Amino acid sequence: MDDVQSFAFGKGDAQAPVMLSGLDRLGDKLCRRLRAVMEPLVGSRPDVQMQPVSVVDFALWSQDVPSSSSIGIYRALPLKGNMLLRLDAGMISTLVDCFYGGIGNRTMPARAEFTPTEDRLITRLSQQIVEQLASCWQDVMPLDIALATREVGVGFAAAMPATDQMVVQRFTVSLIRNEQWPIDIVFPLAALRAVEALTGSKVHDENIVTDPVWQTRIERQMSNIRLPARTVLARPSLSLTELIALQPGDVIPVHINRNLPLIVGDRIIAQGSIGEQDGRVAFMIEKMN
Repeated sequence: MDDVQSFAFGKGDAQAPVMLSGLDRLGDKLCRRLRAVMEPLVGSRPDVQMQPVSVVDFALWSQDVPSSSSIGIYRALPLKGNMLLRLDAGMISTLVDCFYGGIGNRTMPARAEFTPTEDRLITRLSQQIVEQLASCWQDVMPLDIALATREVGVGFAAAMPATDQMVVQRFTVSLIRNEQWPIDIVFPLAALRAVEALTGSKVHDENIVTDPVWQTRIERQMSNIRLPARTVLARPSLSLTELIALQPGDVIPVHINRNLPLIVGDRIIAQGSIGEQDGRVAFMIEKMN
């Protein structure tokens, strides 16, 4: 029994979620897109490498974040909690230098805040990163990502409980100089557990080539599926007293609207009107939704 070790429930490798492999595949897609996002800023193809997704306490992650880092705090609905985007100050200064014709070899002094030019680049780069992140997630579930605030250093995000477990997607970036900087995308573990089944099973690789024969065959079969369509002529309203008092022969007055919905499943796909064609009641589509 000498190998007995203490264990805290909710912590440790035994609790590592199965969604991490799905996030690695998402990260691989995002890694390729980050190179394309940063290339116009650098003037050459940067080296961007994806690191394995990890689960760490918030305190452990935040203690390694320099106070000069840019931390974007986002809401990524429908996920719960805040998503964090970390950009290193050295990388931002180097990007600005390269963008304006430098070669990225300036010595960057430590500063407590960014210049207006660096702020504009942070805004531009951050927006492009979250747009590409949302695009990569599209096969799993649509994410509506909106900036809540941006801080220098962990700042407002430090209000999170230190023991909260976070899922960290890290990408290391090498630009002109022989130096690497991290880009971290951080999710609360609890938020991703709610979509664990999706991230584990619905991630698609951009490089997968679809079999054209299979694609044609499935499209042909799908086109033969029949769906029930209906319209609603009227929706009379009765009180509970009137409903209880109904008898055979009672007449309920109704008003048929000029525009009627054409409903397939639970979705209204068109608007139209009721008429007659070849002696049969018919529905004429006047507007597609």
